[in-house]
Amino acid sequence: MDLLDGLGLQKRWIYEVVITTYSDGRPHAAPIGVWTEDSRTLEMDIYDDSRTLRSILSDRHFAANFPADCAALGAALSPRGELDFVPAETVGAPLLSAAAATAELVLRGWTRHAGRTRVVADPVHVRLGDNLRLINRAEGLLLESLVMASRLEHRNAAVTVAALMENRRVVHKVAPGSSYDRAMDQLLRDVGESS
Repeated sequence: MDLLDGLGLQKRWIYEVVITTYSDGRPHAAPIGVWTEDSRTLEMDIYDDSRTLRSILSDRHFAANFPADCAALGAALSPRGELDFVPAETVGAPLLSAAAATAELVLRGWTRHAGRTRVVADPVHVRLGDNLRLINRAEGLLLESLVMASRLEHRNAAVTVAALMENRRVVHKVAPGSSYDRAMDQLLRDVGESS
């Protein structure tokens, strides 16, 4: 059995996690989208000028922390540093103590493209918690799109349709082939027929 199997990741879906590294000897956290193409590795695109990327390329050890909810993603962005860390079991990286699941990772390879670097990592240890619920943006975007479409006659139709099309683009990117993807297509067809 591959280490990632217990997480329940859908291939090519992008999940929101908190990547943790050591930066100058201190824990560092950043929200990043990750996916798997093969259920054996995790991939992510990271901005070339980020501390996270510098730490990964330098240390080769890092972790993907699957948060219990979106609050941890917000805390990772906060300059106040409200996160609690514990040492990883097998790699030289910190873990979020409150993560619903963690994947300790070792850098396999990387390629640069258009201001970002695609990182491919091998999991060496995965811990699953009881409260794991993977965070994928598609569900929230579909819900927001349904609300927007239900108020179409009270809003600027061109602006609303443009927002719906952007939501559809993102849903297709983060959950390709999903029921959310199909629902967004149908919603746009319905909106087009009603306009």
